[in-house]
Amino acid sequence: MKNKKIREVLNFDGLHEAEKITGKSYKVDKMTESLGFMKHVQNGQIKKELLESLGDSTFSNTEENYLKIVQSIGFESELIEPFINGDGIEERLHIMWNKEHSILLVFDTHTWGDDGSWARSGNEVPPPNVNGGNFYYNWSPNAEREFGCTSTGGFIGNGDKKNSSYSSLFNEDFTPHILPEELRSIEPIWDAQEYNEYRENFNIWCVKVDEYVESKSLITIWSGHHDCREAIKFNINQLLENGKFVNKWQEPPFLWLLNYMDTKVDGYDYKEITKERLNKLPKYITKLINN
Repeated sequence: MKNKKIREVLNFDGLHEAEKITGKSYKVDKMTESLGFMKHVQNGQIKKELLESLGDSTFSNTEENYLKIVQSIGFESELIEPFINGDGIEERLHIMWNKEHSILLVFDTHTWGDDGSWARSGNEVPPPNVNGGNFYYNWSPNAEREFGCTSTGGFIGNGDKKNSSYSSLFNEDFTPHILPEELRSIEPIWDAQEYNEYRENFNIWCVKVDEYVESKSLITIWSGHHDCREAIKFNINQLLENGKFVNKWQEPPFLWLLNYMDTKVDGYDYKEITKERLNKLPKYITKLINN
């Protein structure tokens, strides 16, 4: 129940809730739009207090506090690369690694400039904050999994181009598993029958295949990433409760190892920049994430 409550708070959509109350779209009704914004702000405060009470990261994190949080769950610093922001202030790109679960964490910082206005308003200059980033992984879900725990990514294909519905099956040792010929040969073909008849026969075939998959203890592998800023502890724990991380990645997700100033350079090559930064990591890490 606790996890369900946290997820409800994290996924709360103020505009959607406002539309349910007024029965009107926020796109055409100003009152609905205002109500939605108010509910968004209210939920933001609830979410912040909830995550802080759990010792988890919030949408806005100081660099110092965020490092304490991620280090507490096993992340170790592998590369800190300084860069200069648009105001001439030194920032940092952090690349961290979790040895136990083979999770790659990448984030950069943002620091506000000081022209004296902070002191004039009676405030201190804010410390460096986490600007943005992601954590990357390979993960194998339990047979009975909670679908809401993944974010961006997809299941890795096993090379079976014929059976798209079962093209992501692997043995427990992560070697590809292709359906046996006795099952492949009886798969219904749409062109040979009416659609309704095809769907009925296909559903029957799927039941047979699912029984086979269960009997062989076959697995699937998800290659993906999460935004790392908010609720990183909760998101990783949800993945652990519903599956297991794959120590040696079978296929890397799309990796973005750039800071926000890299993209300001005309003609920047994100592939080359990512490759250069990966090469700065310990060899044992690059061997685990490059298959």
